Amino acid sequence: MITDATKLSNQKGSTLIVVMIVLLMLTIVGVFAIRTAMTTLNIATNAQTNQLLSQSADAPINGLQNQNVGTIRNLGSVIGFAIEDSKVEQGKEYIFCYRPTSSLRLANTISMAVARVGAGGAITAEGPAAAFCDLSADFGSSREAVVTQVSVKIPVDPPANSLPGDFLTQGNNESEGQITQTGTVKQRIRITTTAIFPVFAANQADAQACVRTRLNDNTDSATAGFVTVAQCLANLGVPVNSQMQEFYLQDWIEQLSEI
Repeated sequence: MITDATKLSNQKGSTLIVVMIVLLMLTIVGVFAIRTAMTTLNIATNAQTNQLLSQSADAPINGLQNQNVGTIRNLGSVIGFAIEDSKVEQGKEYIFCYRPTSSLRLANTISMAVARVGAGGAITAEGPAAAFCDLSADFGSSREAVVTQVSVKIPVDPPANSLPGDFLTQGNNESEGQITQTGTVKQRIRITTTAIFPVFAANQADAQACVRTRLNDNTDSATAGFVTVAQCLANLGVPVNSQMQEFYLQDWIEQLSEI
């Protein structure tokens, strides 16, 4: 015979099971909601990171483009020195850290390093250690998020679409024996920037080694296959954005003269 106490006990048991099922369903729904929110947050964070890296990589290129003609040609500037030094030895990289919060944000020959590829593919660098970015200190703003390293190179290989005579001195009338003061060799200049988010580096020393021991630009045939700073950092899981832009000196000067 089933007593009222037995019925009450069964009802309590059923109620407890229902409550547990409801709690389990709520937990599952909550977990999915958290995972969805985290995914959305990660996507937003990644988008913001990429945008910040892209802007940081653009900044030094824009800064170099907006320098006046005198600064560009000055042997004390990185670009001016690179143009003249490349006439002695080709294929070198002229490297500096972009420090927009300092008085010398675009560097000069005193604060740059010169990297070259020697026998057997060994990379050597001459210049102060401070020429390379310090991933723990050389941030581009007070947010202390991104560090940007810059490389200037005078390309060795001719462009694929170049024509005979493309790199002769422009603005001269050689048939009449006139060499004008405005005559300028159509010199190519290539700038590579590497913006880095060092906070994501699992090993800061390994990331710093990438910055100090790797080439920034491997587009010439002599350096094809070399691991760049950007590739080295990406292999370590560090978010990075590398941008490259090439100019003709004559076009650059003419453009600045019109401003």
